[in-house]
Amino acid sequence: MSIVLGVPTLDSGVGRLTYRVDVDGFPGLRSLWFSVPDEAASLVNTRADAALVALLMPAMAAGRDIVVEGPITDELAWSLHGEVQDVLRRLRPELSRVDIEVRDPLPALLGAAGVATGYSAGVDSYATLARHRFAVDVPESLRVTHLLYNNVGSHGHGDAGRALYRNRLELLRPNALTTGLPLTDVDSNIDEFYLAVRLGFQQSHTMRNAGVVHLLSGGIRHYFYASSVPWGDTAVAATYDLAFAEPVLLPLLSTRSLSLRSSCSDIDRVAKTALIAEISHTYERLDVCVESTDGTNCSECWKCQRTMLTLELLGVLDRYHAVFTTPRNPYWRENLIVYLLTQPGPTARHVVELYDDRVGIPLRLRAQAQGRRAGRAATRFAGRASRYAKRVAGVLRR
Repeated sequence: MSIVLGVPTLDSGVGRLTYRVDVDGFPGLRSLWFSVPDEAASLVNTRADAALVALLMPAMAAGRDIVVEGPITDELAWSLHGEVQDVLRRLRPELSRVDIEVRDPLPALLGAAGVATGYSAGVDSYATLARHRFAVDVPESLRVTHLLYNNVGSHGHGDAGRALYRNRLELLRPNALTTGLPLTDVDSNIDEFYLAVRLGFQQSHTMRNAGVVHLLSGGIRHYFYASSVPWGDTAVAATYDLAFAEPVLLPLLSTRSLSLRSSCSDIDRVAKTALIAEISHTYERLDVCVESTDGTNCSECWKCQRTMLTLELLGVLDRYHAVFTTPRNPYWRENLIVYLLTQPGPTARHVVELYDDRVGIPLRLRAQAQGRRAGRAATRFAGRASRYAKRVAGVLRR
């Protein structure tokens, strides 16, 4: 059975415009929608491009072909049918190749001139603005003109996730206003489709957010996706996070009328932190916390402390006294390094390397980290052994 995407419709009400596409053939879900403020209505592309990009991964996870009844940009449909699926299947081997039948292909729309990026007030976000907004030498055609804040799964699920999204949005608005740029908030039910096929946010965030970009391609010409993985760690291989392949995937999601690019992939997290530390706009507005819900940094979670330690090692933590406080535990630096030594990925590695270069990591901390890794490995082994024993017991009882 195929998944059929209908012709997009637009509805206005209570200050917002809703783009909706009926979806037939996806169990339990009847339509995909995106909602934007009325003032962003001129940005909306009324084609089915956004819906096809947004639902490609769920369709591949469900193993169902796609039929698109609405108008679709021919270049995009061709790429999604071919190379995009090749890349996604390398990243997520459990995905199936699906056929895409397009009923109304059209050439790309031309004329948009806007330049957008996501805005979270975090390090990656501000690094992109440092390059493409605050820098004096950036070409005007590549200077950011619009900020986006999306609800596509990063805030949690259902009503609780939407409530947290709205709370974070209102806390973020004052910071966005000081950039002089409009902030477009995009709400959506896209997360429901990914939940239905058990695709988590990290496993799919690039495709979710790319769907939003195509939705706004009526007014957006360039989109800079804030990178979290530097070039040296880029890989098109099985991974828990699509960010590792964004420099390859994003160009494939582009057309001659819409360019999606990975931003700041040439530098790592430490270099990004050094870059934004020269932007005074960040001193009272940097927000990296994963625990706080009131718009402040708690200075106690791992992400706050990772940023604080990096700033301290760079000699610029004093510039951020308005957003960070001294952690309660006097041994927070050592505890953080032990934690980072046990974590995969380039960000943890680069902070550890900076600490080792500036301070030096004593053997006792390395030993603690090794002990934690061994304990986790033993726990994982015990879990697998327990599951295997249960399966064997089940077979013997038959």
